[in-house]
Amino acid sequence: MPKGGKEKTVTSARLPISKYRRKLVEAIRGNTFVVVTGETGSGKTTQLPKYLFEEGFARHGTIGVTQPRRMAAISVAERVAEELGCPLGGIVGYQIRFEECISEV
Repeated sequence: MPKGGKEKTVTSARLPISKYRRKLVEAIRGNTFVVVTGETGSGKTTQLPKYLFEEGFARHGTIGVTQPRRMAAISVAERVAEELGCPLGGIVGYQIRFEECISEV
């Protein structure tokens, strides 16, 4: 698996969601639907998909994250790809109206 930069890893570990990683992964494994709430900037959007990828959820299909705005969708994908240390469009991509940056796999 690709490795993220040390600086980003430290920053990610300080996000409030990091305290709940194990509980969140277990809840998602054990339930069909899970609603996650938290303050803006707590790491819900960038860290949760990363946790699920690291726990092997991508073997069962795509891990999707929705965003209401085009720039938000692109920014989130760029951030997660950067933290995972992979190019955008590889294991992390985005798809918005009239544009996509995804792998062919």
